[in-house]
Amino acid sequence: MSECSGPQTFTVPSVISKFDNETLISCGKAMEGTDLILHEVDKEGNGELCYKGRNRFMGYYKNEEETKNTVDDQGFLHSGDVGKLDKHGNVSITGRIKELIITAGGENVAPVLIENQIKEELPFISNAMVVGDKRKYLVILLTLRLALDKDGKPSEQLSNDGLKFIKDMGSHAKTLSDAVKDEKILKAIDEGIKKANDKSISRAQHIRKWAIIPGDFTVDGGELTPTLKLKRKFTSSKHAEAILKLYQDPKL
Repeated sequence: MSECSGPQTFTVPSVISKFDNETLISCGKAMEGTDLILHEVDKEGNGELCYKGRNRFMGYYKNEEETKNTVDDQGFLHSGDVGKLDKHGNVSITGRIKELIITAGGENVAPVLIENQIKEELPFISNAMVVGDKRKYLVILLTLRLALDKDGKPSEQLSNDGLKFIKDMGSHAKTLSDAVKDEKILKAIDEGIKKANDKSISRAQHIRKWAIIPGDFTVDGGELTPTLKLKRKFTSSKHAEAILKLYQDPKL
């Protein structure tokens, strides 16, 4: 973050060699001379990453109100990032406070972790968005890897990298229209989501239903910011009809 002059945590090779694989997949430990704490930790160990030290900025220029909203009375800067600390003090970021989903049952869910896990299980998926705020269960919108047309926009054709994975599962689909009707692809998505669910830390984080939506999430389409962050509120509104259908089954 620019508010901490760039870095707040890091790991050096000599440290990695002393610890287990958790260190390799973390953001490292807080820099010497700084303090880092988790604010309002939940039962899974997730809390907002807050820190202070000489790397922390003095405040927003001519914006005292925003500075007070960001830096508390103890001098800790509230990053807005949600994370965990392992037994060595290594930080792992698990989401953003603004992105946290609170289910109807009061469970806090970090959607980014679920989305990344599903994309890892299903490499022909381009983007994913978990939905479930104030809902009884979670659903997810998926987009497939599509080739770009001459204007640089997603076309109906599956991209070469997407086709590679789809061919490996025995499917002959070449377009989005083919894919959404292909039983092998639909079965692969069901199985991939089941594997992701099996790795989740609670049933509240299980994906119950899913839908493939046309196109992809793009900056021009409004789903992504210029820095490629997902605009969840806009995307939920844009695809409200698809989301509504996922919640219309009275048995769930």
